[in-house]
Amino acid sequence: MKAIIEIKNLTKKFGTLTAVNAINLEVKEGEIFGFLGPNGAGKTTTISMLNTLLKPTSGTALVAGYDFIKDSSYVRGIIGVVPQSFSLFPELTAEENLTYIGKLYGMKDSVIKERTASLLKTVALQEHKDRISGTFSGGMKQRLSIAAGLMPQPKILFMDEPTTGLDPQSRIAIRELTRTLNNSGITIFYTTHDMEEADKLCDRIAIMDKGNIIALGTSEEIKHSIKAEHIVEIELESPSNQLISELRKMPHVVSVHQSNGILNIRLSRKDGIFHKLSDFFYKRRQKVLEIRMKEHSLEDVFIHLTKKDLRE
Repeated sequence: MKAIIEIKNLTKKFGTLTAVNAINLEVKEGEIFGFLGPNGAGKTTTISMLNTLLKPTSGTALVAGYDFIKDSSYVRGIIGVVPQSFSLFPELTAEENLTYIGKLYGMKDSVIKERTASLLKTVALQEHKDRISGTFSGGMKQRLSIAAGLMPQPKILFMDEPTTGLDPQSRIAIRELTRTLNNSGITIFYTTHDMEEADKLCDRIAIMDKGNIIALGTSEEIKHSIKAEHIVEIELESPSNQLISELRKMPHVVSVHQSNGILNIRLSRKDGIFHKLSDFFYKRRQKVLEIRMKEHSLEDVFIHLTKKDLRE
């Protein structure tokens, strides 16, 4: 797949603060691209530049082959944006909101009418087209925001934490809608703080922190790229304190914790660990109910890379 977004040495400074630090990034046409990072990482600043709302200090970016500064008016016509918070007009109906968006884009009335009806059906709001949008639930507002972002028939849809604050049913609906839109050929640029969501939904992921891209690849590639501790979970019959003490003295064992009869063992290396542990318990006549290697989650990796410090 060719790149639909190409970012080269993109930098944004606010006085002495470097919010985005010479990042290089490519988003492939037709993918769902996850853009993750803690608060203050530089994600919003990056997206604002790609959306032509903010000029960079230096660097370049091509959006569908067009320079995001020189050809900003064209870029705005081929992208759609779904903000985190509802930014449409709460006093207007769903249909009136989409009609207004269509007029902003200079669309003909006949096209607006046809496009509005089609999009309301796509986001399952056709039965609520005459309802004041301010009375909608959070999930309905978000689906209407997606319809508004799709009004200009964008090649790229930027979705900023679209499932934040929604109930489980609405989150599932938004994710399924996102997949449907992507399958129709729209490239999705997706930001979220939900690591499980990113893991399941995104084709590739970039993790940003302190203005820099610190990881890039598929979820599996990122999870296997870090040299973190390995975790083994062992379920035993009545493990003694003496047994746990001896386990802690084994080579490459970093820590051993017990909870409800399950031992959580962290290791600096995992080479041959199952054989070594089996031999350890066999010699002590300790019955093992289950032993399993626990894979790192994307959230484990995210915390490993960005640390546990609270962000503003």
